[in-house]
Amino acid sequence: MGVRQIRYCDISGVENDVSSHELHIDQMRVELDLAGKEYEKLLVLLRPYLDAGRIEAALPEGSGSRASRAPKLSLQERQQVRQWAEQRGIEVPSNNRFKTALIEQWREETQAG
Repeated sequence: MGVRQIRYCDISGVENDVSSHELHIDQMRVELDLAGKEYEKLLVLLRPYLDAGRIEAALPEGSGSRASRAPKLSLQERQQVRQWAEQRGIEVPSNNRFKTALIEQWREETQAG
């Protein structure tokens, strides 16, 4: 005899197309059960913050975030981005965790030339 687990969306209460998701911010870990439409709404609301921030894990496919498409940089590329940014007076973090927009700008300028 098996056990059947039923998940209900924490927002709408539906039980179809529901999956669990985790959010981590500051010292909080939030676990949510969300239906597909609710999850999409959450991603839309978070998109500006995800695009502006530094993501250390892949986003789900279909999220539309530029950050999920940004490949990782090699050590040499990180040094090149730092040098390129400093030459333009762009402040960069000392830990070499560059924003996606900065990496995209560097690639556009260096690959176009």
